[in-house]
Amino acid sequence: MLSTQQLAQFEEEGYLLLSGLIPQNTVEKAEAAMWHMMGMEADNPESWEHFKRPPLAGFYMERMSSGNRIELFGITNPDVLACCSNDYLDILKQLASRYPEIPHCEDSRPDGIWALNQFPVSGEWKSPSPHLDGDFRDFRLDPGTFRATSLTYLTDANSHSGTTVIWPEGPQRIREFRKKNPKFSNHVSDVRALFPEMDLGEPMEVVAKQGDVLFFHHLLPHSGTMNVGATPRFAIRFMCLCIACRKWEKKGEWNIWMP
Repeated sequence: MLSTQQLAQFEEEGYLLLSGLIPQNTVEKAEAAMWHMMGMEADNPESWEHFKRPPLAGFYMERMSSGNRIELFGITNPDVLACCSNDYLDILKQLASRYPEIPHCEDSRPDGIWALNQFPVSGEWKSPSPHLDGDFRDFRLDPGTFRATSLTYLTDANSHSGTTVIWPEGPQRIREFRKKNPKFSNHVSDVRALFPEMDLGEPMEVVAKQGDVLFFHHLLPHSGTMNVGATPRFAIRFMCLCIACRKWEKKGEWNIWMP
């Protein structure tokens, strides 16, 4: 069970980074399955340049426009789905139950996996601009776009190696702005457009270990970063096929799971 202090941090700062929710053996099997599904070898960097989607794989895989990021949508490999452990679900339920007014999926477990795999590139690491999930959709901040979601690391996420940058003071600053400007637009995209004028505080790079889980709620400004390290960074989010999650459509019939 989460402590009162942890619950308060999640509410105020928008995130929690937790370890130990996924057995080490489970996350290692998930990483190995990820390499296999992409047709790559962990100890052969030359193989990282080309992915080989297995025939009849049952999932979508594509290299994103940046060239150094490969995403897989709708993975149902049991070794990867095993990362949705009972301990993980217990924590997620505690966090999500704090926001009963926000529309959410009724399914207790996800249907698949969305993999976000960041491969090394040469260049200078730069801190990115913040965003809120769903800010390119027609979403409103009230009552909220989702209750709680997560990013699970299948590999270490070392500094400047494909980490996530977050703004822990952001949720409170957004709440303060909206309280002072009650007539301002409720659209997520409109609020995000004012981030450069809004003081979101200092950004924080989330350095994580294999098996760590980053939980966050809908008001946390965040962004992914480039990987200028030596090894790929693998991370996953969960996906759903239900109608309730349809508004979070990602690829084909697959949507982001919003419990």
